[in-house]
Amino acid sequence: MKKALVSKIEFCGRNNSDYRIVQVVDANNTFDVNTNLEWKDCADNIEADKWSYDPATSTFKVLPNGVSPLTAGNLAEDVNGIPTEKYVWDWDTETWSKESI
Repeated sequence: MKKALVSKIEFCGRNNSDYRIVQVVDANNTFDVNTNLEWKDCADNIEADKWSYDPATSTFKVLPNGVSPLTAGNLAEDVNGIPTEKYVWDWDTETWSKESI
């Protein structure tokens, strides 16, 4: 079991409604923190600054990383090589997709 150190004054995620995860440690390695921070139990795969904590649902959510064309596919282009699509992060499914621009 791990513990995530959550900053209640640093916002991120969808509409900046989640809290930033500052650090993740083994459950037995926590330490006293300021009242602006708090420890939350978390899964072993949670990583600082790659996940956020949603206080409304008490859940962890993955944050968008850079898009990999290998998984999202290349963007369509017009005859001049100008992209006609853009990558869009879907906060509900936590995946990248493409949409026309």
